[in-house]
Amino acid sequence: MKQLAVLSLVVAALVLHLSCGGGDVAEEGAAALPSGPHPVVIIAVDGLRADALGAYGGPAATPAFDALAAESVRFEWAFAQAPEMAPSLACLVSGLYPTTNGLRASGDSLQADAVTLAEILGGAGVATAAFVEGAPGGSDYGLAQGFDSYQVVATPGRDGVTWMAQHADGNFLLLIAGWGSSALDEIDRVLDAEKAIGSQRVMEVLASRDGDKPLLFDDDEMVRIDDWYGARVQVIDAFIGEFMTEFKALGLDERATLVVLGSNGLALQEHGDLFGETVYSPVTRVPLMIRLPGGRMAGANSKIVEIVDLMPTLVELSGAQPPAGVQGASLVPVINGTATPPYVAFGEGQAGDGQRFVALAGFRVVATGDQGTVELFNTAADPLELTDIAATEADKLAKLTGDLEAWSKMVAAASLDPELRIDAELDDETLNQLKSLGYIQ
Repeated sequence: MKQLAVLSLVVAALVLHLSCGGGDVAEEGAAALPSGPHPVVIIAVDGLRADALGAYGGPAATPAFDALAAESVRFEWAFAQAPEMAPSLACLVSGLYPTTNGLRASGDSLQADAVTLAEILGGAGVATAAFVEGAPGGSDYGLAQGFDSYQVVATPGRDGVTWMAQHADGNFLLLIAGWGSSALDEIDRVLDAEKAIGSQRVMEVLASRDGDKPLLFDDDEMVRIDDWYGARVQVIDAFIGEFMTEFKALGLDERATLVVLGSNGLALQEHGDLFGETVYSPVTRVPLMIRLPGGRMAGANSKIVEIVDLMPTLVELSGAQPPAGVQGASLVPVINGTATPPYVAFGEGQAGDGQRFVALAGFRVVATGDQGTVELFNTAADPLELTDIAATEADKLAKLTGDLEAWSKMVAAASLDPELRIDAELDDETLNQLKSLGYIQ
């Protein structure tokens, strides 16, 4: 079950539900899971789609990702709460949805009142560091809260491994985020010359998107975008392979919890969008692997989960307590088989005057704009969400739309950003809807 962020302005009847499953943790699961301070490493790759990896049925050769998947709890239906890296990282470190934590787009900032994973683990005496890809010295978007060292760097993987080696004998939290731009220098080497679109051309088009006359790919270039993206994934796979070699050489494979995920995916012409920030599944469905110490409890998990769930999960595995008001739910019961439905995911983005989505039981609703379109997709059967079935599934559309509206009211009522907060009491219908979703008891 999820948990509801509770503010005094919201009805006092809302209470936290601190477990997403009923009953005691299974003895076997409890023995396999860490339950105290230990090394925690998070690698969040920018622009990494789930369907790009071999372990998820993708076409690219990704031996390092696939080997890691074989040693991990691999979540097949994980969703990011935002279509850009910085807002997604804010959800990861705070356990709060974008409207609640305040970082909805790259120009926003995580609110100081949010309690972060680094603050919790750092408060327990654990060393904390983050290396996030970007122009050195660039904005941290408020994400540095609680980190002993938070660096915006051009080479997060290299710098992160150096720091990890220096702290390998102790307990720590290490976040490495990005790696997308780092891969660009290698893509042209990997691509067949006849298929190469050229990373310089790609960057020129991307850089022009905010201008008055953005550049466009011609028809021939559009055909080759898939090849370019596949090469990018292969380069990042090589980075992961190099990281795992060092990780295991330091003995951390037996001591550490390693989380590898896509902070967001990447649109490749679906829905008429290329590299955009929509919330359709190519952008918000991401790979998520949790490698427990020793590779224990590895296997595929088909439950719908969210990136916002990682903060309370890692807090629990580290033997700490999540802060009051956290909205994600620990995945420990999902991992050890004691969780109960519903398994649901929500998210939001700024495309089309605002987009929101809800995923439940293999279906997703995508709502665009305050007065815009509402689409329904059978994501399990149509993972790229190319066929809107809203016209033929009125009952399912109504149910999921109601869930989405209740969630939207919840995150706005609980917002830590005064400009986003809606000072209104949640009505009984909304409370009942949130109860059915597991956000309140």
